[in-house]
Amino acid sequence: MSNNSENTQLKPQDPSLKIISEAEQGHPFSQLAAADMCYARSHFEDAFYWYSIAVRSFTSDPDAYSADVIKYELSAAECNLASMFFNGQGTDTDKNQAFKLYAEAARKRYVKAQVQLGMMYVYAEGIQQHYGLGYAWLNAAQLNGEDSKEIKKVLKMIEGKMGCKALDNARKMSEQWTDEAILEKLVQRKKTRFSFISNWFKKSA
Repeated sequence: MSNNSENTQLKPQDPSLKIISEAEQGHPFSQLAAADMCYARSHFEDAFYWYSIAVRSFTSDPDAYSADVIKYELSAAECNLASMFFNGQGTDTDKNQAFKLYAEAARKRYVKAQVQLGMMYVYAEGIQQHYGLGYAWLNAAQLNGEDSKEIKKVLKMIEGKMGCKALDNARKMSEQWTDEAILEKLVQRKKTRFSFISNWFKKSA
């Protein structure tokens, strides 16, 4: 963790200190919450530290929570850590590492990671350009509920560059990365995170 620790930048009665304290005790939810909190306050070195720790914690204790909760919390940590590697926030820019983490989260059907991975393929961001894989991942994100105008625009651009057979293959690839229940699971994930963080602030009241 950076020398300017988040702990030293919070007021003594700040309930966020409870999250940091719990994170330091090794609780993955708290570690992810601490990372989100640090990132929101632009404390990028601390955010990078906690996202890294959260990824390790979730993978080292997979039986602690339900499979779906672990799946989406881990994916969130991986995706956010990938973004920090990609943009050089709190660490050196490393698009190769960003690619690996986005791919891990994308394979778990994490929509934001699918979008970012697809864009990396389309625009050759640190990897070799591949319109087929770019289309497959962006289309998977769209099938999983992403409704961005930008994605529609990029998909249309790729369709103008690829043949019918190649597009059919890309669409078939998309199907293995979709999840019919993903929207319900993402809603449950948000409820779990909200409940967890809310409970901390209730305890501090």
